[in-house]
Amino acid sequence: MSKLKLLSIRLTAALIDILIFAIILKVLEPFIYYKEVDGNRYTHSGIVFLLYYIVFLSQDIFMNKTVGKYIFKLEMTSDITSEKNSYKKYYKIIIRRAFDLLEIVCPFLFIIPFLLTKKNQKIGDLISKTIVRPKLV
Repeated sequence: MSKLKLLSIRLTAALIDILIFAIILKVLEPFIYYKEVDGNRYTHSGIVFLLYYIVFLSQDIFMNKTVGKYIFKLEMTSDITSEKNSYKKYYKIIIRRAFDLLEIVCPFLFIIPFLLTKKNQKIGDLISKTIVRPKLV
């Protein structure tokens, strides 16, 4: 599979994941917003970031992939296969997700490393030694 095709698939999967997160956030909105003196409703950004990590980490931990990756049949594997069920697997997932907000704010932090690496990895993938690739049949 070409780099550009894989990049477009991963970006589309990420957009699906963000859309699902936005729906979850909208459902939870009545429980997490507060009203200011001016009458407008606000949500504290720290709560949004915490929910973001809870939603994405829970998908990665329990399903080993997000819904977007599931739809496009992508799998997340480690460079070191002996860590299948150890605590290091969960530690790597947490490290991998730590860079998501940077990549959302500046998409070039996702695209440039992806295009320059042999295994098509983003920054979080490089640091956590994780590979996302099409599922082998």
